[in-house]
Amino acid sequence: MLLLLVCNLLLWGVAFPDTTVTIYNEWLSQGGRVHFEVERWNKINGLTQHNLIPKCKAIRTAAGRWLNPDLSGHLFENWRQSPSHHGYPDPAYLQDHTLQSKTFGFYMQQVNGYGSDINNMVWEIKCLNWPSWIDTSHHQGKFPNNVDAAAEFVSLMVQSTKDYTGGRIPHIFEVINEPDWVEKYIDQQTNIDFHKAVAKKLKSRFGMKVGGPTYTTMALGEADENNFSYWKRTAKFLDMSLDHLDFFSFHSYNYVRVSGGSYAYSGINEARLVASIDMVENYSHLKKGKNVPLVISEFGRGNVFGVASGFENGMIDFQTIYQPNGFMFTFLNLREFIDRVIVFLLSNEQYPGHTSLRKSLFTLDGHPLHMTKFFTFWQNFYYDQRFLRISSQYDGQERIVASLALANPHNKEMVVLLHNYGSKWQNVKLDFPNNWLNPSTGEETCVLFENGNPAVHPNYHFERSKNHGTVGLPGSSTCFYKFKTNYNFNGIHTNNENTYYGKDMVIPISNGHAQTTIHLPSSGYHTAHLRVGVSRDKNAKSKPRQAVFNGHTLSSSYMLFDAMKVEGKTKWNVWEFMVPQSQVRTTNNVSMTFDGNGGHVSPVALVVGKLQ
Repeated sequence: MLLLLVCNLLLWGVAFPDTTVTIYNEWLSQGGRVHFEVERWNKINGLTQHNLIPKCKAIRTAAGRWLNPDLSGHLFENWRQSPSHHGYPDPAYLQDHTLQSKTFGFYMQQVNGYGSDINNMVWEIKCLNWPSWIDTSHHQGKFPNNVDAAAEFVSLMVQSTKDYTGGRIPHIFEVINEPDWVEKYIDQQTNIDFHKAVAKKLKSRFGMKVGGPTYTTMALGEADENNFSYWKRTAKFLDMSLDHLDFFSFHSYNYVRVSGGSYAYSGINEARLVASIDMVENYSHLKKGKNVPLVISEFGRGNVFGVASGFENGMIDFQTIYQPNGFMFTFLNLREFIDRVIVFLLSNEQYPGHTSLRKSLFTLDGHPLHMTKFFTFWQNFYYDQRFLRISSQYDGQERIVASLALANPHNKEMVVLLHNYGSKWQNVKLDFPNNWLNPSTGEETCVLFENGNPAVHPNYHFERSKNHGTVGLPGSSTCFYKFKTNYNFNGIHTNNENTYYGKDMVIPISNGHAQTTIHLPSSGYHTAHLRVGVSRDKNAKSKPRQAVFNGHTLSSSYMLFDAMKVEGKTKWNVWEFMVPQSQVRTTNNVSMTFDGNGGHVSPVALVVGKLQ
């Protein structure tokens, strides 16, 4: 009888849910921010060719990061020595208007073309090319021995830009791009000292926000290797930066490997990115008792292995859209910490000797390329929309579908966003507790791989009511589902979430046990969940056999998607546990039991929400 029922249901087209996403009639504020703040999420790397500025504005993006002005025309390398201050740059060098126009004219085109859209542009430099008169003997010719003199180059460059542009300079400065690549020239302590020296000058003279270290994906995503020895470099930098800098910045990439006709990806998103961010924030909480703002100044699809460096095809184009889509879900779910992100896409990347268009939005003459589909998707979201509280299914398994939800209280439209980390179709049940909403029809827009190329299927009409409340999510796709409602969103409360961390950061799993304590400033919370990072040998189980919160065993969990199952040298997973709000106190004891010994728990975060 059961087999006959199943067969009949399949014939009738009923979709059995693979997973459930629950949407609540509550706004979700994280760190006091509830709106979709477009300018935090819609920027690209590099400056924009003048004729492409209108093209970028049409897809609601703008130049977000000024790359390597110190290399423009060998700016630092050709700088004269000061005649009155031996070993320091000449302040008069960049007061020449012709040189200013040559150096800063391209940036001024951005100011005139984009206006206020680029007020929070990030400015970064390479710092590897210096004049012959400055002593670089301690750094193999790649960096000055005198850190203060090196910082003065930066300050004079900013001053000259301010003079030339009438004060319209970028507000945010990254001191060195990816210094962990060049540590054989610029050692860790020199890097720290240089950041501190630049910050002191730029903050006092220009009121700029200064940050770093602009580490690569590997520096954070592999921080757990060798018993977290790689993490010590980041902790040492934070010891300085939490006192002297305004934000912590780094890069986040996933990578594609081609083998024959198959494609696989690996990288920091999702689990290792969340674990890395929690480690930085945990350290900040321990040292300063507060969050540190994060800037992810590059993210997206990184290197493609297994093919020639210039190889291009439709699947690589698709991955260049699909990977940053996945990152966006992680960022938007951690907007309590993340101040802004800048996707590594360029308006156009071509120059003499470089013909690739792998990361380009447009051809030089303005023809849109596949990568514009990233913004075709995200330009549908805007400030009037607010985030709704949402939760994934606590089924004890790895989560394959990431989710977000937004609503506009003015036009009463609600949107659910889903990202499929896996390659298989997912039937996703949208659950609205107590039937606070029961939309029967909607419009679906998806970005997916189809017929050898990336494709966008916009505004596809579907009937949720015919599929027992489920929506279809194709494999390796990102979709949003828009519902027109009559619901009074102005009448709902706001759940204001904040994250607190354990008093211990890297906790050894000893005799199968690990524990910590998390202190909260008050009680009376509406929601709570526990986020636990676990790093172990690849053959060991990362899931706690038991997790106990204030004496109460936590029975509901899921694991964030792990893109490093194959490529990772360790198993660094993140587990989310549902915590009954009745169990939350001002002092919370967390203990975990594991199969076997070895490995570490790091970090442990308690996310709690209060209704407002």
